[in-house]
Order: sequence, then C-alpha cells, then structure tokens
Amino acid sequence: MRSTKQEAEMTIRCEAWLNEKQRVGEFEFASVPRVGETISVPAQKDEEYVHYRVEDVTHRAAGQEHPSTTYLFVAKAE
Repeated sequence: MRSTKQEAEMTIRCEAWLNEKQRVGEFEFASVPRVGETISVPAQKDEEYVHYRVEDVTHRAAGQEHPSTTYLFVAKAE
C-alpha cells in the first residue's frame, strides 16, 4: 500500500479521479503507483486516510504550466 509523500526529495504529482467528472484530488508520490496497487490519501472528513485501488494510469500533456500530468483513475478499495 502506498501513501502520499509528505516530505519529499523527488516526487511525482498525480491527479486522482474516480471517473471523468469526479476528481479525488492532487497528490505527490515517491513513484508512480501501478495498476492494481492501493493508494492511501488524506481524507477531507473525520477519517485519517481514504484507500483507493489504481485501475489505470495515464500521462497527458496539460498545457504550458504543466507540460505533462499523470492521471490515476481509481476505485474505492474494500
């Protein structure tokens, strides 16, 4: 299980999405999570972390400010 990187020397920023319209958030990891892995990200409510299973990883051009962005498409882990 991977957790977001709090203090990082070198990290990769990833956007996590449940689907095309439901963004989970933007998080930093020590390396790109792989399909099938579970990631743990800080919760916005009472829970400490929320766990998601990575279903797809995509790298796309995102404009001048961010030449490329890594997208994680996830599902809630059981």
